[in-house]
Amino acid sequence: MKTESQAWLQLQNHAADQLSPGFADRVLRAVRSDQVPLFVAHFGMALATAVLCLGAVLLFHARSSSDSAATLAGWSEIAAQASDFDQGL
Repeated sequence: MKTESQAWLQLQNHAADQLSPGFADRVLRAVRSDQVPLFVAHFGMALATAVLCLGAVLLFHARSSSDSAATLAGWSEIAAQASDFDQGL
């Protein structure tokens, strides 16, 4: 067996040891019992998280855009002054 294959097998065995006995049966039983409210709650939490993340990204983008515009205006002023200085020499 290759070293990489041995490493993956060791990781897989370690992961299997972390699961409690009967985990797969409990998961299948929960899915089969049609726990719709639990699914809706999880979906709602995921949706709320996505909305908060999107809001944070939009806020950050708006702030960085305004900072970039101010920086660009400052550099434009410096470039104009440098151009005037070059023409004066």
